[in-house]
Amino acid sequence: MIDSTLKNANILIVDDKQDNIDILTGLLEITGYINIKTTTDSRKVVDLFIDFKPDIILLDLQMPHFTGYQVMEQLKSLLPDNSYIPILVLTADLTTEAKQLALSGGASDFLTKPYDLIEVDLRIKNLLKVYYSHQFLENQNKYLDEIVRERTKELEKTNIELSYAKYNAEEMSKLQSYFLSNVSHEMRTPLISILGFSEILVEELKNPEHIENAKYILESGKHLQNTINNILSFHELEKKKTVLSIQRFELRNLIKKIIKPYKADATNKGLKFNLNLCEHDIWIQSDSKLLKNIIENILDNALKFTNNGIISINVDLQSDTPNSYAEITILDTGVGINPNKIKNILEPFRQESEGLSRSFEGMGLGLSIAKQLIDALNGDIKIESAVGEGTTVILNFPAIDSDQDFTNRIDLKKTSLNMNYLSPTNGMPSVLLVEDNKDIRILFHKYLEDIFSVGEAANGVTAIAMAELLTYDIILMDINLGAGIDGIETFHRIRKLPNCKHIPIIAVTAYGSELDRKKFSEHGFNGFMEKPVDRKNLISTIKNLIEQRQL
Repeated sequence: MIDSTLKNANILIVDDKQDNIDILTGLLEITGYINIKTTTDSRKVVDLFIDFKPDIILLDLQMPHFTGYQVMEQLKSLLPDNSYIPILVLTADLTTEAKQLALSGGASDFLTKPYDLIEVDLRIKNLLKVYYSHQFLENQNKYLDEIVRERTKELEKTNIELSYAKYNAEEMSKLQSYFLSNVSHEMRTPLISILGFSEILVEELKNPEHIENAKYILESGKHLQNTINNILSFHELEKKKTVLSIQRFELRNLIKKIIKPYKADATNKGLKFNLNLCEHDIWIQSDSKLLKNIIENILDNALKFTNNGIISINVDLQSDTPNSYAEITILDTGVGINPNKIKNILEPFRQESEGLSRSFEGMGLGLSIAKQLIDALNGDIKIESAVGEGTTVILNFPAIDSDQDFTNRIDLKKTSLNMNYLSPTNGMPSVLLVEDNKDIRILFHKYLEDIFSVGEAANGVTAIAMAELLTYDIILMDINLGAGIDGIETFHRIRKLPNCKHIPIIAVTAYGSELDRKKFSEHGFNGFMEKPVDRKNLISTIKNLIEQRQL
């Protein structure tokens, strides 16, 4: 007997011999099948298929009118794509060719007459189980397709809403920018007159009371100007519009220029103003305009919150092997800050005292702007304070060698190198690998050692010294070289060497965005490879660039 699932299967028997149909019908009825249709006329199969919708077809091959092959060909046109109907061919044709033609024509299984009824029963059961499994999967796929369609509609609706929200946000951002731009223009224009004429009045008035009043106007104008500048700076930082202009400069000279107006303001307020600079030059590679903005924001606060005592600026060079950094310390003897509130004052629009009872005026943007700019310049800020005792702000920025110091380091490195370390070519094309990671140097060496003569440099100074002593056929340049100069500065310094003006230099780095690729191209690198690199691609790229140079 069969289970209830198979019992209700629709079975169509097609055979031109009624005796064969009777045998098969008897077998099916005994086994428990209840939905059976038969025909001896192969011309009726198509109509029966449409009306009866069989789950399996038992089909003879050799019949008048239409053969079993032709019937299967007709049924193909009625079946939807990816659908499945099991066809068990039962035939007296014992040839291999008949079997192959039947199976290639759409038959699912093949038995020859006279057949074993038990085997016929088992094959029917197996084919029906496969058919129902296929139906189940098809129904599941339809269900999933429906879910996908519904979800797609939801996503399309969400995308439309997000696009609309994005459009509104962009429009609001534009309006905000236009508003701030207009406010800046409309406020700065009258400020020119307010500040200018109040300065003239302070200088030309004779009456002490009138002079004092003019000073109030001047100070209020400066306060308003500073507020406008802070709002615009904060807006640019929030919109990521601040563009860094990195260059080498000497820090002490910048500090001297910054403090002049603050020293005068401190004197006018009755405060002492001290400047302590170290004796030797301090070179840094940063954005001088932004660094000026940082220091001015901190000095503004020092002046604002100090009524008695001193304001001091100390500038020194600190060594923390293997790195050096410039340390700028701004100290005041003002009102001080509760140590628990220091974190707050680095956040936008926050002050130590807030609300209607706050102790001091201002937007609370100065230190927040300074903190964001310090982060952008790879610096560090530390604030130490106590209520009633004053505040100390310590700024640290990476220092670099002066040109002369750097040249001395290169010369020292050249004297310590020997030709074996430089890697003689041995007749093979030579490669200089500049990479601070030892594991990667070992890996790349194994990649290349059978084809190229490989020299290795763990930092920029060593790379420059090696490139000056030996002319390589190509240079592989990592970008992030850890402490010291990076790969880009190393690239530019090597390019200035007389023997390296035309050597191919490839940037090999984990920085892989389109902006990074564009930046490396603009700097003049001859190629770019993103880590992790493919060995074959690495070797192929090196060979191609060397061959192009030799043409």
